Amino acid sequence: MGCPRAGPGAALTVLERLDRLQRRRAVLGFPFAVLRKYLDDGGGREAALITYYGFLSLFPALLLAQTAVTRALAQRPELQQRLILAMVPPSLQPTVADAAGAVPDSPVALVAGLTGLLLSGTGVVFAAARTLNHLAAVPYRRRHGMVSGALRVVAALVLILSGAVTVGCLVVVTAVSGLLAVVGEAAIVFAVLLLVARLLLARPAPVRALWPAALPGAVAATCALELGVALLPGLVRRAGPVYGGFATVAGMFTLLYVLSNALVLAAETAAVREARLWPRAVDRGRPTEADAHALELLAREQERVPGQRISSRLFPPVCDPGAAAAPPPGR
Repeated sequence: MGCPRAGPGAALTVLERLDRLQRRRAVLGFPFAVLRKYLDDGGGREAALITYYGFLSLFPALLLAQTAVTRALAQRPELQQRLILAMVPPSLQPTVADAAGAVPDSPVALVAGLTGLLLSGTGVVFAAARTLNHLAAVPYRRRHGMVSGALRVVAALVLILSGAVTVGCLVVVTAVSGLLAVVGEAAIVFAVLLLVARLLLARPAPVRALWPAALPGAVAATCALELGVALLPGLVRRAGPVYGGFATVAGMFTLLYVLSNALVLAAETAAVREARLWPRAVDRGRPTEADAHALELLAREQERVPGQRISSRLFPPVCDPGAAAAPPPGR
């Protein structure tokens, strides 16, 4: 496909040379295909939504985890304190501790409060579920219903909180440190990401299709956790003269946005690999089979009702400007 050059022996442009090179070499073509899909899917927008809802869900989730740990380890105050320090970021520890102390002791009020916190913390999981199904091009007609989707989101949040508590226990109870602790933390995050993806993705997905996203996602999340503990206090201090009381908010948003983009790119990598969406065309006038397949997936995603089917077709470009007025056959 594509229009021929105006004259015989016309020199190849730089764009064509780059296009041909990345089509021949997967080491160049695959990353470019991931970038193209990231742009086609509005990956930056999806990461921003996860960041926004993640920030809103962060405090309820941390408060829920701290309250559960406090109640479960009521007879072990020293272990309880060490575990909370391992889970809650230093800049948020005073606020979360004060809020946890205000949780009522009455069983009915406690259950109601914990239920409210659980529902408040699901915002980021809802956003992640929408993003995951969008990146996987799951048609709307095949996505989970309202009740089923809500139950899966709550189960995914419980998994995430359980993973956070497990990471804290790994560091505190076993007293491991250094590289061993980081590897163990990454393994836990990897398992949580796999299970959460299986829960939220609205179509069957074997482990071989999910691990290419879970592995880099686990590395990114582990790096964010480790670097966040080390860098966030300094980032907040440096942002203080500019943002004042909003310095903590700015620091948390920055860290969450970087992590969200890393997770979106990891999911795009798995999607490109599973659907074989490479090589993509640098020169839009010479699309590849992967371009046609990617456009078809984007179109099929918009199927909203059971009987609806949407298809996409690429026609050869019109090389003669005077012939552009005629529509393609069958249209």
